Amino acid sequence: MQKLSNGAFQLSKSRGANGYVIPLGETYAVIDPGMKSGAQAVIAELTGAGMLGTVSHILLTHYDIDHAGAALALATETGAQLWIGRADADILTGRRPAGTFSRRITSSIGRPKLPETVYYLGESPGFPADITALPTPGHTPGHHAFVWGSSVFSGDAVMVNPDGTLKQFPRLLITDKAQALDSTAVLEALDVRWVCPGHGKVTARR
Repeated sequence: MQKLSNGAFQLSKSRGANGYVIPLGETYAVIDPGMKSGAQAVIAELTGAGMLGTVSHILLTHYDIDHAGAALALATETGAQLWIGRADADILTGRRPAGTFSRRITSSIGRPKLPETVYYLGESPGFPADITALPTPGHTPGHHAFVWGSSVFSGDAVMVNPDGTLKQFPRLLITDKAQALDSTAVLEALDVRWVCPGHGKVTARR
């Protein structure tokens, strides 16, 4: 586990996507623990860091399997609340179809499973006061970024260039291009120092 310059931690054992840990006083929030195949490695990593017993929240930027696949196992192990955008939760539970043909094909291969009790970003009470859940739809309809102090954890809303400027994912991976562009503008306007993306390096904005 790597401690970042912003005071958060980046998981070393999450598979498929970058996973992060945010300190919340006496507890921790885990953002995007990665693929199901890496769940036990993430649990072991958190155990080794002395954090597992105090993980209180699991925050999902979106429903993709490389970000959310390990969430159920981690929630079961820790009893932590799992938070996700309602639109993305509805896709995982089959109440809403994925928005594009390519995403429907991907969803048919495998969908992350959710615990029986799910907390909806922007709706349910009890979200950590130190973190802002920012709706950033486009990549998926329920995508959220998380702002904490001088950092934004951007998931797959954007990719980040070496100079800290933001760019879009390839069109094939975007559900709604117009929404994605709007979300990029929202993220560009944030007064933050660090961009912590779902893929690629944590980058300082210049």
